[in-house]
Amino acid sequence: MNAYRVFTVSCDTVQPGAKIVDVHLKGAGVTIRAITVGESGRGRILEIMPVDGLDDGQEIVMAASVGETRSGRPKLVADEATTDDAVLVVLRTPIGFRGGNAHTGDRAGWSCAGYSCEGRFEDRPFPRPESCPECGAKTRFSFAPFPGEILVEGIIAQGDAGGMGAGGQIVALVPKGVVFRAALSGRLYGAPGAHYYLWTGEKLLSATWQERDLSGVF
Repeated sequence: MNAYRVFTVSCDTVQPGAKIVDVHLKGAGVTIRAITVGESGRGRILEIMPVDGLDDGQEIVMAASVGETRSGRPKLVADEATTDDAVLVVLRTPIGFRGGNAHTGDRAGWSCAGYSCEGRFEDRPFPRPESCPECGAKTRFSFAPFPGEILVEGIIAQGDAGGMGAGGQIVALVPKGVVFRAALSGRLYGAPGAHYYLWTGEKLLSATWQERDLSGVF
């Protein structure tokens, strides 16, 4: 069974490994060691991903293989990395104020945002015009689906019942050489609206679109 390196990502911050927490399961009366994403509470989901094979007192898992619990839910098994063909990523993506987030693949083209344009849902090739040549409405970028395997997904939110905004946080297995993206919506107060990532087999790169454009880093 292959074991993959693990990284934790939040916007432009990329850190090797993932934090391990103790989770007490009241019904079973036991405490397990796990990675968690999301939050608990109304309008939120705290997702728990068990991690086996840890040493006593180990607080960070640096590499792991993907296994299953008795019911078939994903879990991780701490180990030494055996392949660089993919990477395990804990995406702790925040949300903008009164906003949300999204996890996608790379830019795939553009589409028309106007309701009168028959081709508004069809991806068009670059370059993207400011207005649709068919109906004159504004255009928007379109994105490929998230290219990795989402193992677990939790939900974070704002407001007592999550009504002010919500978004996902995920643990995913992502192949080498494939771009993926985390985007924020809502009030960002000058922060970038999206970051793009690429696992090279040695490093997990992070860049905004402007940084990608200026540097050609990937």
